Amino acid sequence: VKSDYDWMSKYFFTGGLMPSTSTFLHFQEHLELTQQWQWSGEHYMRTANAWLENMDNQEVELKPLFKKIYGKDANIWWQRWRIFFMACAELFGFEQGQEWVIGHFLFKKRS
Repeated sequence: VKSDYDWMSKYFFTGGLMPSTSTFLHFQEHLELTQQWQWSGEHYMRTANAWLENMDNQEVELKPLFKKIYGKDANIWWQRWRIFFMACAELFGFEQGQEWVIGHFLFKKRS
């Protein structure tokens, strides 16, 4: 976590990264990229919005699970997850989904 403002890294992706679509091209010593697809971020925007809607629609069923997992911080974590889904939807939907895209990669083992 780089700063106190970096809440997504702190709570959701500790040690993680969002690689560019070219990142995996640099790591082909043992695997060979055979095909690559790039999808508009709007797909993930719709996914994040659906997760948020499902979470909100299932609040009664989910709150006991949050209480079991997060204890006294269950309500804080409920809001964190809601903010996370909203932030992801906004991020991936920005510029009609062309700023942050989704990449799929098919590799084969090098012989």
